[in-house]
Amino acid sequence: MNLFSLEHLLITIFCITLACFIAKYAENKAHRIWAYFNCAVATWSLGSFLASISKTSEEAIFYWRMAYFNVTFISILFYHFICAYCNVNRKNILILIYAQGIIFSFIILCTGLYINKAYFAFNSFYEFKATSCFNLWLGVWNIIVILAFYEFNIQIKTDKVRRIPSLIIFWAMLIGFTGGESTLFPNYGIMIYPGYQISICLYALLIAYGIFYHRLLPIDIVIKRSLIYSLLVAIISITYLLSVLISQQFFRQYFGYSSTIIGSIIIAIVFIPLKNIIQNFVDRFFLKATPLEMAQQNEQLRQEVAHTEKFKTVATLASGLAHEIKNPLTTLKTFAEYVPQKKNDPEFMEQYQKIIPQEIDRIDNLVHELLLFAKPSPPQMQSVNPNEIINNIALMLRQKTESSKILVEMRLNANTPIQADPNQLKQALLNLILNAIEAMPNGGTLTIITSLSFPNASVGNPEHFIIEISDTGHGITPKDLPHIFEPFFTKKEKGTGLGLSITQGIIEKHSGTIKVESKINQGTTFNIILLINHAF
Repeated sequence: MNLFSLEHLLITIFCITLACFIAKYAENKAHRIWAYFNCAVATWSLGSFLASISKTSEEAIFYWRMAYFNVTFISILFYHFICAYCNVNRKNILILIYAQGIIFSFIILCTGLYINKAYFAFNSFYEFKATSCFNLWLGVWNIIVILAFYEFNIQIKTDKVRRIPSLIIFWAMLIGFTGGESTLFPNYGIMIYPGYQISICLYALLIAYGIFYHRLLPIDIVIKRSLIYSLLVAIISITYLLSVLISQQFFRQYFGYSSTIIGSIIIAIVFIPLKNIIQNFVDRFFLKATPLEMAQQNEQLRQEVAHTEKFKTVATLASGLAHEIKNPLTTLKTFAEYVPQKKNDPEFMEQYQKIIPQEIDRIDNLVHELLLFAKPSPPQMQSVNPNEIINNIALMLRQKTESSKILVEMRLNANTPIQADPNQLKQALLNLILNAIEAMPNGGTLTIITSLSFPNASVGNPEHFIIEISDTGHGITPKDLPHIFEPFFTKKEKGTGLGLSITQGIIEKHSGTIKVESKINQGTTFNIILLINHAF
């Protein structure tokens, strides 16, 4: 294997890895085309690698044709990616360049008009000589690339929001294309060793940097960290292997001793501190913190967002309570206005003495419940009836459901108390009910059902208290359904992605389970299953 083939092997590995990674986390058309682009680069490099290790000129010509069959689509996919990324409609141009690309690629693969003669270059590998037809193909290829960079340059100047990610892609692509073009020197008799092509690996590294720091792809910090450490392990392992091989050669040459034991021991002594130094560097440079600091920061962030989620819920409750408090206040005001006129009316005073305390107690209870919910406190298990909590939530959200034209149907068939923290259970149910309401912006039906499950068909004590919350909203896609309970996963523009995660945590602390079923444009159903008798 020569340096040229080794570089192409590395390019193939880098680009196919990048293609797979982009395809996995693709969320739009531009990402998918970008994955195809990297596949084209990888297959070109693979063909070049096979050509560079070929034993005969005929074999090299076959692989060079295979390589340049894929090169044709590199420029086309690059232009297509830029159009999708910049949201510009160039349908007619795309049809034209795809058509010419299909024609050119099959001529390259099936005829000798473009690649037909090979010679042994640099005493290392077989290269081919460019023909006039090849020059025509290369001219068209470069025009497409230049056109793509022109479109991209306009995007960078006008789109201030994505300026930094766009600049990263622009320079990464420019470096990559420059490296690819440098391989053509020997084809035109310019005997400069094509070593600069390794810059295509730099393209992949720049894109990886953009993915990690500027969200070129939607990945979270956990994935970033695992990828960085996977790369770190690979680099250290390769370094270790090369060091062992070099030390073996050193001992054989100078001491006549071919065993790798001594070399391995010496390297191991240096390797572990070196590994720690590199890990610390990666943590500080890429992640801006050590793993322990990151864990602490993530926990702190989780708590802050959890409090934010709770405050959001409290604000919703407060809005509903303001509406509920208004009714008893109106009653109090009315009685207060009539007292001077009817203070001597026994019937009026009897109603006054009966109704006024009730309305004051109603206001006091509503405010007390809001304070209990908003005040953070450790779990306090007690006997509670979930039906009462559901009725209370429905009362507080009545204004919101009415204004949203949502019909609330409640069939609270179960009436058995369970052991639970009333505030935490209220928060969990409130999160689910609010999500159901938000899923029906144009109105719909919210259904809440409670029931009991028994351990067997015979008459006995119930085992589970089941709460079913259903809506007729837009539903959840099958792709998103497995992830809805993951922290920070959300499709809402202003969502935190913690509501369902907090809800699941509360239910699990109560030794319960939560299940979900959903169909697009039909609705979503959450089932909460709680143990009735459980020793906490």
